[in-house]
Amino acid sequence: MERIELIHIITALFLIRFFYFYIIDSKAISASFSDWIPFAFLICANVFELHMTDFSLFKLSLSFTFLSQTVVTLIGDKANKNTGLVVSLMAFALLIGLLVLKLSIPVMVINTLLIIASASQLIILVTFYQSKPSRAALEVMEVGFLAFFGGLMLSVGMRFFNIAIGSALLIFYALMSLAIHVKHYKEGLRLVQTRLTDLEERFDRTVEFEAKKRTAHMADKVEIIREKSQKDPLSKALNRQGITTEINSMINDSSMKMFSLAIFDIDFFKGINDTKGHIVGDECIKLLAYTVMTTNRKTDVLGRYGGDEFILLMPNVNAPAALEICERLRKEVHDKSNPKFTISMGIASYPFDGRTFTELMESADKGLYIAKENGRNRVVYEGNVPILKK
Repeated sequence: MERIELIHIITALFLIRFFYFYIIDSKAISASFSDWIPFAFLICANVFELHMTDFSLFKLSLSFTFLSQTVVTLIGDKANKNTGLVVSLMAFALLIGLLVLKLSIPVMVINTLLIIASASQLIILVTFYQSKPSRAALEVMEVGFLAFFGGLMLSVGMRFFNIAIGSALLIFYALMSLAIHVKHYKEGLRLVQTRLTDLEERFDRTVEFEAKKRTAHMADKVEIIREKSQKDPLSKALNRQGITTEINSMINDSSMKMFSLAIFDIDFFKGINDTKGHIVGDECIKLLAYTVMTTNRKTDVLGRYGGDEFILLMPNVNAPAALEICERLRKEVHDKSNPKFTISMGIASYPFDGRTFTELMESADKGLYIAKENGRNRVVYEGNVPILKK
């Protein structure tokens, strides 16, 4: 391969390095932003009358390229791509000045300058090493020795062997450094993509968590609203709608084999309101509800059906057990109520006394009616389950 072709290959590769680092991967090595000098210098040299060989011009431009890289490296962390361009433009202006002045530079001087410039590559390598470089920089540092030896081979003689080996080392240096940075640039892109994917997943999880949190919060609010809509504000028991819903739920629950309910109200409640006032009547209702809710089981459900009429729902309780529970409750109210009042109660048991809400209510209401007819302050069961009288 002719010497001029080797020069063109090296300058073209250096120019490609410049465009790659400046446009694509500007954070890679700011010192490499002077790689355009050999190509631009050889182009401009064709305009002026040459006073040295093309190969001497190439070595001169290569020397200025290496030296400008060293200057930018020595500037340190303050150096950026603009710094690299300014330094390279100054070096290029100096080279053009030499052409314009038509100075004849001895070959020995050019070779000495190239040796110094090549040796300056070691400064770049040492600087990289002291700054605890990344893996990419370490790999470039290892390849940088090729530039040092390549420049050194070109400067020690004009024999074909020196030119061929030196040019091959420089070509290999340019190709390897490009390959290393392209590889790490792609790895960087993959890392960025992985990071973005991870952030997206975290964002999705956060959104999902917040959505579930808000949904749970809204569900709690809905439950609170539902409870308030089914609670009687005076007695704190379920209202008519609430207790009706509970009874129908038990009827429709296939796992519920039996339950009992009791309808009861305050005896002579109208007389209490008329003689003692509605405020006292309200106190009696509150006291009755409090007594039932604190005396009975936690699984029992109390509802205010209307006025002074209540329904006590007792899951998994048959008619005889319901009679005992209600009798105990009646005595509790009779003994501890203040102001003094009594209650009358009628009981019905599912499924023996009815399989629908209406049937059960009719059976329990029948017992309540009989309790009132027989003098009030008593519990009566008029259903289909035989009860052994004590």
